[in-house]
Amino acid sequence: MSSSPTENAAESIDLERLGGEAGVRRWVDRFYDKVPAHPLLGPLFPPDLTDSRDKQWAFFVEFFGGERRYTERYGPAFLRFKHRKARIGQPERDAWMELMLASLREQTGDESLIARVAARLGPIATNMINHHPDKKDAQYFN
Repeated sequence: MSSSPTENAAESIDLERLGGEAGVRRWVDRFYDKVPAHPLLGPLFPPDLTDSRDKQWAFFVEFFGGERRYTERYGPAFLRFKHRKARIGQPERDAWMELMLASLREQTGDESLIARVAARLGPIATNMINHHPDKKDAQYFN
């Protein structure tokens, strides 16, 4: 991913369709409320999810066209680098997407919006994959 969360304007989603910043906060909180009990995702996150919630919220606000909350607080969103210590394979990527979209679905019944969000987040989630059991991941985990 590039350093700008808002770079792909052609596929942008109006932040207001997500309920504005408050709607994004509710969505992110729903997601993180479920993370600790999730068998694949729980172990990837720290016990205290306060910072994770704040970073995800700030990133999504900016990513979906709002204020530059993430960049101003945390700098460029070099997400693959920032997630390098987490062992993320296809199952973890899919679990993240599933839980993220399920959390959004609880907030809105707008399947068109959910599909657009999935299309925007899917490539980012795929880019986070750094573990390939069928290949030698010497740089990271094997």
